Amino acid sequence: MRVVLIHEAQLPVTAYGGTERVVWWLSKGLSEQGLEVTLAALPGTQCEWAEVVYPDFRRPLEPQLPGYDVYQYFNTPEFRPERPYAVNIGGNGRPGERFLPNTVFVSQDHARRHGAECFVHNGLDPSEYVFQERKNRSLLFLAKASWKVKNVTGAQRIARSARWPLEVVGGERWLLKNWRGTQWLGMLGGRPKAEAIARNAGLLFPVLWNEPFGLAVVEALVSGTPVLATPWGSLKELVPAQVGRLCASEREFREAVANLGDFKAKDCRDWALAHFTYTQMAAGYRKLYERVLQGVALNSREPVTQAGEMGLRELPR
Repeated sequence: MRVVLIHEAQLPVTAYGGTERVVWWLSKGLSEQGLEVTLAALPGTQCEWAEVVYPDFRRPLEPQLPGYDVYQYFNTPEFRPERPYAVNIGGNGRPGERFLPNTVFVSQDHARRHGAECFVHNGLDPSEYVFQERKNRSLLFLAKASWKVKNVTGAQRIARSARWPLEVVGGERWLLKNWRGTQWLGMLGGRPKAEAIARNAGLLFPVLWNEPFGLAVVEALVSGTPVLATPWGSLKELVPAQVGRLCASEREFREAVANLGDFKAKDCRDWALAHFTYTQMAAGYRKLYERVLQGVALNSREPVTQAGEMGLRELPR
């Protein structure tokens, strides 16, 4: 089977880029499973296991990319595909937004909130992370800190009231690198990011929306770091009781921080390896490709973002 993965980005990424990492890991997994994989990406992209092509993203893509069995998009294409296709959607849609029938969501909850059934959990490459059993007495915030839904201010309040230091990866405070117990580490990638995830005793993930997936959660778990998160969106699928706590208030977060010693690093890693690796993700997409090649739509009806599912939530203190 010849598959082309289409994403307007330069790969691989070195710092922030959740979708770009998913594209990269999926291409690796599909290649290892015997598919002929091509990456259609921006100039500068290099990949040892896949062919790389540089289409003009300003023009219709299918005429520029002839001869593939399946076209895998990572954004809804401007024109409805004429060849067998799938579209990965990693974010939340706008109220009433419509999607193509062969859209793939990234969690069961994510699909449900868009009136759909088809989903494949994201998966990562464990070899890119560090597993560490002994932890520092500190907490980690790992997300785009400038994005209100990720709630870095809530994470700071929780850490301060619990009297634990907090490391923030994914944001910049050039004038306040160390401020009231918070250390701002910036946009880390590669080994420095992996070491930051592994050394902390817990990941604070107090998001204020229905999370589509939460790649940072899986990155923490595969590193042996338990997760304390709000219970919204995909997080009930990602964080069972043996690897973290789902907290509906800042008080519950503080109580969970006090009990981080209840979790074992090996349990966290084992859960991640059993459910969220790139090989499992690739196997899921391969099954979907076989369906679309048979002319079967991936969803029984056109997905539509459901009303009332995408707004900001409140986290009581």
